[in-house]
Amino acid sequence: MNNKLGKKLAMASLCACLAATSLTGCGAKEEETVITVDDSKASYGLVNLMLRYNQAQMQSFYGAFMGEDMWTTYGETAKESVVENLEELMLLEDHMEEYQVSLSDEEKTKIADVAKAFVDSNDEKVTKAMSATTQNVERMLTLYTIQTKMYDAIIADVDTNVTDEEAAQKTVQYVLFSTAGSTDEEGNTVDMTDEEKAAKKSQAEQLLEAVKGGQDMAEALKEIDENRSPVTSSYGTDNGTLSDTLKEASEKLSDGEVADLIETDGGYYVLQMVTTFDKEKTESQKETILSQRKSDKYTEVTNGWKESAAISTDSDLLSELTFEDTFEMKQDETESETGTTEEAVTEAQSETAGETAADTQAETAEETTADTETEEETPAESQSET
Repeated sequence: MNNKLGKKLAMASLCACLAATSLTGCGAKEEETVITVDDSKASYGLVNLMLRYNQAQMQSFYGAFMGEDMWTTYGETAKESVVENLEELMLLEDHMEEYQVSLSDEEKTKIADVAKAFVDSNDEKVTKAMSATTQNVERMLTLYTIQTKMYDAIIADVDTNVTDEEAAQKTVQYVLFSTAGSTDEEGNTVDMTDEEKAAKKSQAEQLLEAVKGGQDMAEALKEIDENRSPVTSSYGTDNGTLSDTLKEASEKLSDGEVADLIETDGGYYVLQMVTTFDKEKTESQKETILSQRKSDKYTEVTNGWKESAAISTDSDLLSELTFEDTFEMKQDETESETGTTEEAVTEAQSETAGETAADTQAETAEETTADTETEEETPAESQSET
């Protein structure tokens, strides 16, 4: 969520410059209501500002490899994400009293100063196109600051005790000698011959014998193929990407022990248990579990509010928010007393509430890579797993 973004924008001097082409203003629609949450309202100008700011972030991070059709593909999804985020921000503001949350005079002054600096640092055509009036920027920063404080208040009573047993992680290393077919120049799949499969099995047995004899797996593998390295993978009861086949074999092993040759449809595995209790990975998993607890608590509370709130949007006005203009976040070396603009933008991208389509695509790619590791190992996969 935008906790860090809100904190960065509210406490640092944001000096990013944005560029746009074919810019058009929003005219008389600026003050018209687009989103209503109970008695709270969000104007067209505020929605436009938040959308363009997120557009600039996405363009900067993903534009280079997603190409010219980026907004044709992801524009509507990005818009939906911003609308959902704004609805949540308005709900948080409405429930401030329940958690005794308020903004201090110092925070309000800082917000006003940052808003003015943001507007002053950008070209007038750009601020007009993104509805970046001082009033709208202040409103956006206020909502993000409230979100930061409300998030902390909501998760304050979350149980922070995570036991070793709950987070325990084991670490193994393994090598796959794949018998999967290859693809020829015409795109046709060419299966391995029985002789080629036998050669792969022979290599696997050679490695297995060396490791069982006490040789380091990485060193033994270099003697077979100097371009390969073992895959190192950690897992727990309900986390990790290790396949069920390898996990079942590893559960029978003690520290340093090696499983018998594992034969699957995809090839031959040589598997060794590095440690049945990886202290460093376990501590990291504790942080993951705690983070998930906090996220679950926050989601539970805000979802409850959403279910009982009267929320409506003006679809006609939303449809007028198109992606004909291109906004990009320019690099700026100016530093404030709490951080750089680049840091603020990075925090914004990594902590944005409500996944954008580009975030979803990136996560899907990572998951696919993780799943693929159990089928065929490459040196690059080995390095990334380690």
